[in-house]
Amino acid sequence: MSKVIPTTRFKKQYKKVKKNSLWHNVFYGEVPFEDSHHSPWEYVINCFLTDQEIPEYFYEHPITLTKQQRQEIKKRLRNLNKLKIKGLDLHFDGHNGDHLLLFIRTNQNIIYLTGIGTHSELF
Repeated sequence: MSKVIPTTRFKKQYKKVKKNSLWHNVFYGEVPFEDSHHSPWEYVINCFLTDQEIPEYFYEHPITLTKQQRQEIKKRLRNLNKLKIKGLDLHFDGHNGDHLLLFIRTNQNIIYLTGIGTHSELF
């Protein structure tokens, strides 16, 4: 079971997008899978918490972390030897979607949520 930790930056972005009607489907819609009636947000967070593989629908792919992001995570986990971190993003609404979640997965079963927004807001 992994631990999910939001960064301060993520919390601010989350408050903003949660109020935005364009994000309604991410937080209140349903994933397009027959066996689930969760919203895309609930589904992804549940996958993180239960260490399940995220379905290909969400198009999880690597991103390049900034030096600042790497330092922040390593600072938080300073007592851990051989820390490996990998920056990823996923699309809540399929391969071509514009609703993104940026996160950092570590080899210590910790996932940092670092950003949420559209491509233009995050990059």
